[in-house]
Amino acid sequence: MKFIGIVGTNAEKSYNRMLLQFMKQHFSDKAEIEILELFDVPMFDESDDQSNSEIIQEFNTKISDADGVIIATPEHNHSVPSALNSIIEWLSFNLHPFDGKPVMIVGASLHPQGSSRAQLHLRQILDAPGVNAAVMPGSEFLLGQAKDAFDDNGNLKSEGTIDFLDSCFTKFKRFTEIANLLNVPEDLNFKPGTFEVTAKGHNGDLPMSVTLSDDRIEDIDIDTSKETKGIADVVFTKIPQEIVDGQTLNVDVISGASITSHGVIDGVAKAVKMAGGNPEILKKRPKASNIVRNDEEYTTDVVVVGAGGAGLTAAAKILDEGKSVIIAEKFPSPGGNTVRAGGPMNAADPTWQNKFDANAGEAHRLKEIKDMKLDDIDPEYRDDFKELQKQIGQYLDSKGNYLFDSKLLFRIQTYLGGKRTDLQGNEIHGQYDLVKILTDHALESVKWLEKVGVEFDKNEVTMPVGALWRRGHKPMGPEGFAYIKALKKYVEDNGGKLMTETPVKELIIENGEVKGVIARGNSGQKITIHANSVILASGGYGANTKMLKKYNTYWTEIDDDIKTSNSPAITGDGIKLGLSAGADLVGMGFTQMMPVSDPDTGEIFTGLQVPPANFIMVNQSGKRFVNEYGSRDQLTQAAIDNGNLFYLIADDEIKKTAYNTSQEKIDNQVKAGTLYRDDTLTGLAKQLKIDPEVFVDTITKYNSYVDAGNDPEFGKDAFDLKVVKAPFYATPRKPAIHHTMGGLKIDPETHVLNKDGQIINGLYAAGEVAGGLHAGNRLGGNSLADIFTFGRIAGKESINQRVEQSE
Repeated sequence: MKFIGIVGTNAEKSYNRMLLQFMKQHFSDKAEIEILELFDVPMFDESDDQSNSEIIQEFNTKISDADGVIIATPEHNHSVPSALNSIIEWLSFNLHPFDGKPVMIVGASLHPQGSSRAQLHLRQILDAPGVNAAVMPGSEFLLGQAKDAFDDNGNLKSEGTIDFLDSCFTKFKRFTEIANLLNVPEDLNFKPGTFEVTAKGHNGDLPMSVTLSDDRIEDIDIDTSKETKGIADVVFTKIPQEIVDGQTLNVDVISGASITSHGVIDGVAKAVKMAGGNPEILKKRPKASNIVRNDEEYTTDVVVVGAGGAGLTAAAKILDEGKSVIIAEKFPSPGGNTVRAGGPMNAADPTWQNKFDANAGEAHRLKEIKDMKLDDIDPEYRDDFKELQKQIGQYLDSKGNYLFDSKLLFRIQTYLGGKRTDLQGNEIHGQYDLVKILTDHALESVKWLEKVGVEFDKNEVTMPVGALWRRGHKPMGPEGFAYIKALKKYVEDNGGKLMTETPVKELIIENGEVKGVIARGNSGQKITIHANSVILASGGYGANTKMLKKYNTYWTEIDDDIKTSNSPAITGDGIKLGLSAGADLVGMGFTQMMPVSDPDTGEIFTGLQVPPANFIMVNQSGKRFVNEYGSRDQLTQAAIDNGNLFYLIADDEIKKTAYNTSQEKIDNQVKAGTLYRDDTLTGLAKQLKIDPEVFVDTITKYNSYVDAGNDPEFGKDAFDLKVVKAPFYATPRKPAIHHTMGGLKIDPETHVLNKDGQIINGLYAAGEVAGGLHAGNRLGGNSLADIFTFGRIAGKESINQRVEQSE
């Protein structure tokens, strides 16, 4: 019989280690005991998964192969030491070797009562769901006054103590034999056939066809038409593949698509039950074994870290130049935050925009800019501002009824929209050269994307939340997935290598120059990529609450459980890599919340998400509380001041302007209670538990402001539709983390700079990982303009300035 003994401390001197060593020697004729130490076990950190590291895999493999486990725990403040707690957390996070494994608890302490409280704590941990060990009841061995319990040879002195330990160990051997009988896999047989089932997906029902033979799951076919493109795609390939390969329902869900992941697993479970099988047997089977892979090594011209919009754009530009590129992406699929974006990207294109009529109130907004004092503008922007005032004056004098725009208006709005002061009184505004590049070259990015394969809707100029102006170019396709789909195809068709589930752990730095990266593969193998240049395009840190709270200087408070619209992959990895090379940071205290996020998930595209000209925001008392055309931080703060939760009100005509939805999705959300609908405003108010008289009065007043083109209450100066046509809708909303404006300091060529303002040779950054552009607040639609514009620059500059130098 083979047992693993775990020393429950990383202390150099330990009586628990001595106890296990004695047991190993004393019981050598009865069982083999191999002792494992915790010295090299990393502290558990969910955001930095070490499940595939050598040390965690060693514990996982040896515990899995053993007949049972003996854990010797000291007592620290009435509980187990943190090192022991960490190894158990690692082995119940993605790996589960303790599940059903017989465990004996022993302990040694300097005190007379031994480690009784720590052993009780350990038993509770081992019994918890996710660990689910088979802990031997009673018969725990507690060694008190351990300092005097051993002789000079490490043997226990007391014959009585040894006799009791013998008794406990004998019982554990018997317990192990019995417990392991319960772990013998059960046979499973099915009624052969194809079974049609419906599971719960993120956006409604998920129809599936599951084909079973006598004893195997043969095929899983899923109708994916209702699910979010890009975000859930990997679920429909990876999870069915793992289920079929491993003949198990014990598979990991995909981060960021957990609802759909569980839907697929539950759907297969339903089919198994329909075929006469017990799905619980499949859920207890081990996960599909990872193929053991050797370390890998590659050489390329440029390596890009992150396969979101910025990373794929940089890679495409590198391939355009005839060079080689490898993209390392930590997530199972490409897309990053781009795949979750609303879709419209800002770019001033007056020739196109002038074909559209001006909206009510837009001329008033232009006049406000024209009447601003020059002294209120920072010096580097003043020449541009004076020229813009002339442009606006000419437009207003002409009394034109068309939509006005220019690169200068785009530039000044980006500058003014990002100018903020933090809680310490520190002012920040966009770095002029970066803002100029964005606003001058965003339209070129639109044209370049069209060549890559993105098709834009030329029949509509739109404005995302907090964009301040209608200059949004909306792709013909679902949300940000339209960009990712085209870019991924372009990169792969032109020879780019995309490596998913390959998180980069460190930069290769030689003589002060960045020369590649070291990553980890999905089987734990080390992947070394040598390159002449590295582009960091891994996004910000919007899904890393600890990092948000650490750097925050703008918001009075960020809750520990705050939701985010970001991908779970956006945890600041690129910023940490940049810091390891000596990079400087800029604007890290400023983060943006999306005011119109789903209260439960932080997502954007649930309910009716319409252009801001059609926003009617009411608080929980049924009253408007803000200029709905304001910036995102203004809307967010107003929401916070009104209790966070509020409602977006729409009628049947406003519903038609909603982004990325369908009547079927709307009906499903109404049915689920996440969207409210009624044939009367009074009825809608009652559903929301709002005073109908107050609510109807609010909507009546708003409709009159639309007619007048003027909002005397809150100053909204851009309107589109009134709320008049039934049915009426209310979408619950609540602010969630959306964007991090701070990041690595870069120059206009996207070189990463150190704290002395010097270029770090071979290191570039593009997209949300870089700071300095958006300053204290990012305008809606500017993130996409940012990633495609600076992604193109990073791709080109990484080739021009490093690859050619090395040739």
